Amino acid sequence: MASAGLGAPAAASARVGEPAPHTLRDERALAAWLSAIPCAAVVALAAWLLGPPLGTLTASSGGYTFTPEIVRVVHPEPTEHARYLIALILPLAISLAVGTSSRWLPQIAPRTARSGATAVQALLAALVAACYVAQHQLTYGAIYTQDQGTLQASYFTPATLLAAAALAGTTIAVLWQERTRAVARSLMRDSRAKRIAAFSLAVLATALWLSHAVETDRTLANAPFDMRFNFAFTLNETFALLNGLTPLVDFTAQYGSLWPYVVALPMSALDKSVLVFSITMCTISGLALLSIYSVLRRTARSAVGALLLYLPFLATSVFWVLGEPTNHSTVATYYAIFPLRYAGPYFLALLTARLIERGVRPLAVYPLFVVGGLTILNNLEFGVPALGASVAAIAWTAAGAPDAPLRLRRLALAAAAGVTTAVALVCLVTLARAGSLPQVDRLTDYSRLFAVAGFALMPVPGLLGLHLVIYLTHAAAIVVGTVRAAGRAQDRLLTGMLVWSGIFGLGSGTYYIGRSHPLPLKFLFSAWALTLALLTIVVVRELAQRRRLSIAAALVLLGFGVAACSIAQAPTPWGEAHRLDSAYVPTEESDNGPRPLAPPTDPIPRRFVSAIADGPHRFVYARGAPIAIMLRTGHRIADAYGVRNVSPYSGIESAPTVERIEAVLDALERAGGNTLILPNPVDAGVFRVLERRGFRLVTHHGLDRYDPTVPHGDAVMPLWPYNYVIKWVDTRHLHPEWLRR
Repeated sequence: MASAGLGAPAAASARVGEPAPHTLRDERALAAWLSAIPCAAVVALAAWLLGPPLGTLTASSGGYTFTPEIVRVVHPEPTEHARYLIALILPLAISLAVGTSSRWLPQIAPRTARSGATAVQALLAALVAACYVAQHQLTYGAIYTQDQGTLQASYFTPATLLAAAALAGTTIAVLWQERTRAVARSLMRDSRAKRIAAFSLAVLATALWLSHAVETDRTLANAPFDMRFNFAFTLNETFALLNGLTPLVDFTAQYGSLWPYVVALPMSALDKSVLVFSITMCTISGLALLSIYSVLRRTARSAVGALLLYLPFLATSVFWVLGEPTNHSTVATYYAIFPLRYAGPYFLALLTARLIERGVRPLAVYPLFVVGGLTILNNLEFGVPALGASVAAIAWTAAGAPDAPLRLRRLALAAAAGVTTAVALVCLVTLARAGSLPQVDRLTDYSRLFAVAGFALMPVPGLLGLHLVIYLTHAAAIVVGTVRAAGRAQDRLLTGMLVWSGIFGLGSGTYYIGRSHPLPLKFLFSAWALTLALLTIVVVRELAQRRRLSIAAALVLLGFGVAACSIAQAPTPWGEAHRLDSAYVPTEESDNGPRPLAPPTDPIPRRFVSAIADGPHRFVYARGAPIAIMLRTGHRIADAYGVRNVSPYSGIESAPTVERIEAVLDALERAGGNTLILPNPVDAGVFRVLERRGFRLVTHHGLDRYDPTVPHGDAVMPLWPYNYVIKWVDTRHLHPEWLRR
């Protein structure tokens, strides 16, 4: 292909008697457009008709009994989930039509086929425009705000679209003019100096964008509530490990079961502080994002071109979530997404790109599937789509080879060995730490709680909206990859990564389909931006060679221009330096102020935290005692006070069912403890479970029954970092064996 300024090599001229370049690929592209409408109609009809019965087959409570206060936020969506799974068939159906096009496409007149393809593209453009208008009109009601009014989310303003259109127009103008195209070709031509400079700029840009996600205990108090709230859960998962629990054995991680091992290393060696924790998390996020820079450099075959693609991807990946310009949260400050969910898949994307680039061999497949297995064991909902995407990318690029069946069998054996090794490594770690193998049910516990039982789920607000545009983008990437593979495109790496990004994007999209709140949609922007960047490479190369703009190509450039506009959200070095050095300033978002832990030498909180009951009023502190602190940072508090928090969950918010509360009490009893600490107020249904198990509330007059008519009575309620807390003691085990030592 002619160079598009993205490192594409010039194609050799066709020999006499041979088909002109792109003929086969053009036929496959026509087949894709012509089959799009029939395939979409069939899939839509199947989703509409089969969604309810398939959903009924999979509908289940998941074995959970929700407490009365929690039931109101339980919204199972079996039909919606079934319909989305059926919708995933669309790009595969079109791909199948492309693969069989040699049988039916010759029956259509060439002019008719071209006119039909143009008409389908025009319909696609109209659908995207309708989605944009609909997104601005969507109103999210009570189920999304928990009866706190309504909200709207438009994501991109008309000004953003105008700027994106200007960027797209500039790109087209540069590629259509011979003089400017020659300048671009010279600029994009690779050299050692350019590679070093581009990578250095990518590192600096990544560090700048992630600097706002670095926190200390003081700056965390200034952060918006959503940042402080979510930060506590991710911090607690690492402190559960530091406090003696083992993920997948006696602790159920909500976001990442394996990354806490990595994060715990510098915290153990340096300091168990928020600063070390946040720097470590941002470092992992930065390495994951730079892995995509490496993917783009390989697919674009130009370091400068990769940088131009990477900066919009980076900015869109850490998209603004909530807050004011001086005090806001982004996708990067939500560590549950970056790095706990995205890091493993993005490392896997780089390994997949290297594998395809260097040749798919069993010895090279093995380490990829080791990492893929670890990615799944860390987080199921992003790990499975990532490894599935790698399998598809390898299959798409290996298809058509004379020895493909034999190669695929060898690759399958190497893949199985890699996944087995990943499982074995995790088993060795858990055996060494806890003397037990991993429990599979802990890996799927949260998936069953949310996806199956319906906890905190929200329905998709409507068919039209940005979510549909994102779906169509990923589906298009898979189809383009199929067209390239069927058309025998020489650049197998670009073909494979298009398929990878499309499948990973659609698979990870289940995150939003379950909880279809407008904020979680932003968490999918990173995968969307990657797909747009890869499609942009295809479009730019085609424009540079043919100088013919299709409607679909214009949509891709417009979409990437929208991603590029996210660069305007870049933080400033001086602003971040001021934030890290600023004192606590109360705002509406942080009105409670910082409440540090009481000093470890203070005897009052120590006696309150863990105690052996000796008489109706006296409690004696026991260092190292097993207790259950059901707060979002309960394991950090336990570590600070020198006790062991045996709760397998991160606070009462992570235990919304009777079964999980019972599991906490069972763990406490097995460990030989009798003390439970809860935030106040909390769901009264929790108290009923405690009463049934023989727990009594610690009051100023001794242990007493909980009186639902007088909330908490005269319970002892010290002030801790997130709220007042109350203490319960198991009266059936007032003197458990451990506390008598």
